[in-house]
Amino acid sequence: MKVRSSFLKYLHLHKSYSLLTCKNVALVLEYFKLLDIHDENAINDIQFYAFMRLQTNLSKNNIYKVFDMLDVDGSGQIDFDEFYLLICILISIQDSEEKQFIYRHSRTVFELLDEDGSQSVSAVEFESFGFLFNFYGTAVNQIFSDFDVSGDQELDYKEFKMFAMACIDRQNELEELKQAKLERRRRRLQEKIRLAAE
Repeated sequence: MKVRSSFLKYLHLHKSYSLLTCKNVALVLEYFKLLDIHDENAINDIQFYAFMRLQTNLSKNNIYKVFDMLDVDGSGQIDFDEFYLLICILISIQDSEEKQFIYRHSRTVFELLDEDGSQSVSAVEFESFGFLFNFYGTAVNQIFSDFDVSGDQELDYKEFKMFAMACIDRQNELEELKQAKLERRRRRLQEKIRLAAE
């Protein structure tokens, strides 16, 4: 999923907590009030669809899947708490911090993915909603083969938490590799400058 919002590009999650600052929450609340044209302290599925269509590249089907996932109370509307969670997810995707978000909010993400309330996330549920965190096909299969300790093709919360921690470890490894690559480039450039000066 790609986030293409001109509003969200100015918002970022706090690095330690993967949450918005108070100032940014106030901005998101004002934005929510603008979307809430019926003044019901909630937005319906049509308003949600229009918002998501503008902000992301998700298909209509996936937008309505996200709506159903976030509408945890089954009211047919998204209230501010649910909208706030969505905004945090979108910002984490925009900033390529999805794994950090999953790690920091593993219980919330687990409950979102557990569509049937079985206290476990099946491969089908994960594949159905994994697009929200940019997990697709082979990534889903790899996750389940690596973290499904019990072998039942479902991740309970402990297994999901292990997955979340491994995501962060992998993200840190990638960040270290990226930094090392940048350092090598910097050294080569300095060497070229030194040789050119001689």
